[in-house]
Amino acid sequence: MTERSLTLELESALESLSKAVFSQPIDRTADAKISVRPLLLRGERMYQAEMCRGAQAFHENLSGEALVRRCREDWDGRYRQALLVTEEQSAQYSLKTNGRYKKTASAAALPRPAAAGHNREKGYILREGENIPALVDLGVFTPEFKVVKARYDKYKQINRFVELIDQAFADSEKKAITILDFGCGKSYLTFILYYYFAVKRGMDVTIIGYDLKADVVERCGQIAEKYGYTGLRFVHADVSRDVLYQEKVDMIVTLHACDTATDYALHYAIEKGADYIFSVPCCQHEINRDIRKGGDLDILLEHGLLKERLSALLTDAIRGKVLEDMGYKVDMIEFTDFDHSPKNLMIRARRRGRKGTKGREEARRLAEAYGFRQTLLELCP
Repeated sequence: MTERSLTLELESALESLSKAVFSQPIDRTADAKISVRPLLLRGERMYQAEMCRGAQAFHENLSGEALVRRCREDWDGRYRQALLVTEEQSAQYSLKTNGRYKKTASAAALPRPAAAGHNREKGYILREGENIPALVDLGVFTPEFKVVKARYDKYKQINRFVELIDQAFADSEKKAITILDFGCGKSYLTFILYYYFAVKRGMDVTIIGYDLKADVVERCGQIAEKYGYTGLRFVHADVSRDVLYQEKVDMIVTLHACDTATDYALHYAIEKGADYIFSVPCCQHEINRDIRKGGDLDILLEHGLLKERLSALLTDAIRGKVLEDMGYKVDMIEFTDFDHSPKNLMIRARRRGRKGTKGREEARRLAEAYGFRQTLLELCP
């Protein structure tokens, strides 16, 4: 892919520029981050540059010509990452060792929903033809960014995942977001998540992926570097016992964090006051190990298969009740897994602030009657 100076990229996008962000400075004398947006000043199109220095922000209004000159003299080559958003598309750039910038991803503007009552082709958020490196590496896109016919189901499933997140952020005006992904594994969904927020939504994104396997963490770090995703990093850690990210967290993702690891991740989200939670639970063994007959549900405990399914449903129902008590609005959504497994339930939660105790009290009565333990319930007394 062609490498050019950032100044040339900015100049060519200037007419329809709606946002520009320069981040990850390479030296300490540079501003931590620069954000540019257009504004109308006395009937003339101008550009306001916001320079972040420590806890302070400084503003400067520039003409188009002055903005390009400022980029050439002060910004070009001093920032590892840049995002240019126009009315037509957004594009991400990474600084190379030769001082030029390479476009690592680009996307058309988010599609508008089709009008109700019309039989139109579905407007996928991740469109065919977009430079989405993770979909190429997954074999979903060809190197020319066309959907591989044999992988069309996976393409639809990945779009479904992004669609569920997009629905939650439909009214959001957030410009920056910090996301923790627990049990990220070798899944490319973390990279697709980064692409969606950084490129499709044009946000300043920090994502930290946690996993128990050191080799997986190392490999994912190499992929992030290959893609030029400088706001994405991976850490070898155990959510149930290690010290994790201590700053403000906006969103928690747990896709198939095994058994009680999901509970520890949800508890961490509650403790940190995360605004959004997206969890696809996996391997709910805890209740299944201990549950015994004790009431009206005994008929569902006579066969191993029914007992296993009941235990999984109870686990997620209790998680939902705990989250509601802790101030979250909870949706239980059917979610098609990428490996076509039966684990197809997503817990999607958004913090609202209205807390209670009724759900936990109801769950504790069930736990006492049927003799089981549930980790999230015990972590949130």
